[in-house]
Order: sequence, then C-alpha cells, then structure tokens
Amino acid sequence: MSVEAAPGADGQPLLFDTAAFGSPQQGFARLCELIADICDATILGEAEAFRVVASNLHLGSALLLESRSSALRYNRTAEHIARGLDHFQLVMYLGGGAEFVVGERSFLQRAGDVSLINMSKPHLTREIPGDDGATEVMSFMLPRPLLAPLFAAIDTQPAIVIARRESAFGALIGEHMLALRRVARQLTQAERQAAAQSLAQLAAGGMDQRSESAGPVASPSQEALLAAIKRHIEDNLGTATLDVASLSRRFALSRASLYRLFAPQSPASYIQQRRLHRAFAILVSPAFRPWRVIDVAIECQFSSDATFIRAFRREFGITPGEARERALRITNLPPDDRAPAPHPDAESARWVAELTGAIPQLPALRAERRA
Repeated sequence: MSVEAAPGADGQPLLFDTAAFGSPQQGFARLCELIADICDATILGEAEAFRVVASNLHLGSALLLESRSSALRYNRTAEHIARGLDHFQLVMYLGGGAEFVVGERSFLQRAGDVSLINMSKPHLTREIPGDDGATEVMSFMLPRPLLAPLFAAIDTQPAIVIARRESAFGALIGEHMLALRRVARQLTQAERQAAAQSLAQLAAGGMDQRSESAGPVASPSQEALLAAIKRHIEDNLGTATLDVASLSRRFALSRASLYRLFAPQSPASYIQQRRLHRAFAILVSPAFRPWRVIDVAIECQFSSDATFIRAFRREFGITPGEARERALRITNLPPDDRAPAPHPDAESARWVAELTGAIPQLPALRAERRA
C-alpha cells in the first residue's frame, strides 16, 4: 500500500493516519486516492470504525512500509499494472494475515509467514484481522531492477511465493526483515542501500522458482557469475554495444559457456526481454509522454519502430501505442494531451530513473546535455 506523501525530514519516515481526517469515511477516501495507481481498496468491516496508521521510509532504491489498519481488500488489476510501477513486495504480517487470490488459486499467509508478491501480475488480497480486529503488516517494496539480476528467470516468477514461518528459510528471512526494521532509521543512506541489496539477494536466493525443465541447479560460483552478468546487462540496457560478443569479452567466457549459464533462455533473448520491459515502463510513465514510439525504440536499442512494435506485441500482447493509451485513460488525460513540461519534477524523475534506467527528458534535451 501507499502512504501520505507528506514532507519528511532527512530520511525520517513519512506518516499517514486516517484519524487526522474529519471522519473514517473521509480518511478512507483519502487512502483510496493515494493508492489509486496501485490497487482498488474495499473496507471489509464496519466503515464507521475504519482506521489506518501507516509510515514509509526510503532504503536507497527500496521502500519500507508499515501499517496497522482495519481489514481491507486490495484488488490489483491489469489496468493498475499498466501504470508501469514495476516492483516486487516482500510482506510479513505481524498481526492478522491475508488470503491472496490469483486466477482460480488462493494462498493463505498467516502472521509470521513471508510472501514475495510479483506486482506485475493481477491478484486480489483479502486481509484477515487478528484477535484485536486489526491487521499489522510490514513490507519492503523492491524495484524490479534490484531483483532482476538475482533471479534465474524473473519474468516467469509466479504472482505469489510464500515462505512459511516453520521453515528454515521462512524463519531466516523473517528475522532479517525484523532486524532491518529495528535499525533502519539509524542507518546512513549508503548503509540503507546496502541493506536493501542484501535483502533482495536473500529474497531471490530463497524464493527463486526454477522449473524442473531448467536443467541442473547451478553451483554457487555459477549463480554469482550469472548475477554479475545480469547486473551488467541491467546497467547497460541503453548501450548499443551490449550483445553476446561484448558479454563474452567482458566476463572472459566462450559463447558456449555463456549460453549454458542462461539456459534454457539465450543471452540475446534475455537482453531483448529486459529492453522490452524497460520500454513498457517508459511508455506508461507521464515523465516520458512527449516521446514518440520511435524515440522509445531507439532508446531501447531497436533498429526500427516496426521491429520494436512486433517484438513488443509478442512480449505483451498489445502494441506500444495501446500500452500508452491505456496508461492515459487511467490518468484521465485525453489521448492528445502529450505535451507536459519536458522537465518532470525531481521526485518523479528519480522514481522513473530507478525503475527504467532512462533519463526522463526529451531526446533533443538529452543530446544537448551530452554535448
């Protein structure tokens, strides 16, 4: 969930409390406004008794969220996903729990279990109140670029993965999350970023879902090498020289060795897939609305808009133009309103840069800056 984006002082948490509004209904209405781009919310109990107290704290590129609230139902649909906020959510309920519904399957999370939620897939969350009638939850929002180099195949990850509190890994990651929560406010910004990266590595290491057809499990040294290669790919998606040959040279690997590391996917298809997901995030971001489809294609290293459109349709089932139009409908902007100020606000630009790696300015301005 999201919280009130009120000013915070030097890394201190931002706070949101529905008690600050005139009535529980007004507080709930404000909450719905804040999370409108992420999901729809419904109160499961008495509206007159509704209350949410929540806070957030930036941990480098990650975000720590904490809340205590009346039970809610959250529905994340395909239209919310089209807004382009591309991340995973690592969740632990400290009181109460939740039922997740994905298609025709349901997953129960109890207090103390840890779930990793892939927010790029639609799902429904029904919270289950504890004995005191409320739910208490902490979660870490982890941007996809932070996790992508750590998974064998991040885009095949299921919507929900749960580590049970009784399991060794569930206990390990749960204790790690609680420890990070206790000390987060005392960490420097550099330490917070390091802590977020450590948490992402732990989550990916324990929850990576490998299919039986993926072949033998890689050794720790192979996994470390693959993670380093994927991190290099993520940092260079906008570079024309990023290809199989350059990866072989940089990491001193033969083509055959490189292909074995990425099996069953090929390195080239992985690079294209990551570029397409980057293109999707750019297309639906308001900060990039002045860009034409050809601008996005060139930024993401496609040789022509026709090639880009074909690849985009194969990956997402819609064209780049359709992805942008859906995002425009969600933001209630008319399709021809594509000319905001070329320099977005600093907060928007920072989030766009974290999620896409691209510079949210007009291509001409980028060229001017580089010159």
